[in-house]
Amino acid sequence: MASACMGDIAILEVALRNHMDRQLSLIALEQAGTEDWYMAGPRFDDRTQRQIRETWGHLTIQQKKWHTHGHLVAALTFGFWRKGIAKSFPGGRRHAADANAKWTRKYALNIVKTVHALRNRVAHHEPLVNGVPLPGENRRITLADAVRACFDLAMILDRNLYSWLMDNSKMKLVLEHKPRSIE
Repeated sequence: MASACMGDIAILEVALRNHMDRQLSLIALEQAGTEDWYMAGPRFDDRTQRQIRETWGHLTIQQKKWHTHGHLVAALTFGFWRKGIAKSFPGGRRHAADANAKWTRKYALNIVKTVHALRNRVAHHEPLVNGVPLPGENRRITLADAVRACFDLAMILDRNLYSWLMDNSKMKLVLEHKPRSIE
């Protein structure tokens, strides 16, 4: 199951990062005339600015020399992107309405926080049998609920991504597989 989760979550992580990069690039272009939002000086807190500087410091000399926007964006962690969640997801309002919830930053953050918790659990080879503990909370959620959050994230990012993931998800396939006794 862990392997299935990592494959699907890797796709979600790239989609989240690319979506947020596009949004930040548009804001930076409008405000500072450049798509390099990390250089344009948007109002980030000290921790976020430090993460950007540290990530830039870990890039190779070649990557820095060519000043490729994508190198920095790709090197920033899932946690970095999770902390930058805003209300601007295209499918978010509809998804929240379908779930009888109000679309807020907190709603989006809870989905991403759950996906991030599942990602870290499987990346660190920790067991999933007893569910997924949520950081900062004294509770666990079931594996099925954590997987559902992955599909929720896909839906708020892009309907087409959601459809693709529904058709191709390894974690959905593994979760739906019911063990049979060998007789």
